[in-house]
Amino acid sequence: MPKKLLIIKASKDVCAAEIQHIKTIADMFAMVHETYDFSDPAIFQTAMTGRGKYDYIYLGAHSDLFGFGESDGSTVMQWEQFADALCKSQCLSPECILLLACCRGGLRQVAMRLFFSCAQIDYVCGPRWTVTGLDITAGFHVFIYNMEVRHEQPSCASERASKATGYDFFCYDRVELEDSYVASLYSQPKPPP
Repeated sequence: MPKKLLIIKASKDVCAAEIQHIKTIADMFAMVHETYDFSDPAIFQTAMTGRGKYDYIYLGAHSDLFGFGESDGSTVMQWEQFADALCKSQCLSPECILLLACCRGGLRQVAMRLFFSCAQIDYVCGPRWTVTGLDITAGFHVFIYNMEVRHEQPSCASERASKATGYDFFCYDRVELEDSYVASLYSQPKPPP
């Protein structure tokens, strides 16, 4: 069964060439792909419910630590609202990878907001710094190649995407973050009796 990619355009200035590049990458890897113009989480949730499950979700937008939207800061959607809509729509395959094609999409805090808001999100990947559409599509091309052709783990695929573009791409794994959190709890000094 072919893998499925959902391309979400969540900003007016995400260019057609960027979207077409991602579609072409999906075609190269024999992925089924769909494009969705995002405007509201409730509408998105309704539209995604019953459409099946996706292995990759590519979100093209502008973002910061708190959410995503337009380059001027308008129509910002909080990460928690987006995660809630993904969860309620039941559109994520197990081990689905969210590809956040937006500046700062690779920050740990962004991943944590998504993980805490939806237990179905397993991986969050994106660039840590300010990048262009060319940087993002090149990085995600390398990432998907390493995942689908070389069958690498996400951390290795994101490291190779970073080396290919010269920008840091990170991929956060829910299990690893939960494991490090639990380990930190056990390493805390115990209070005296």
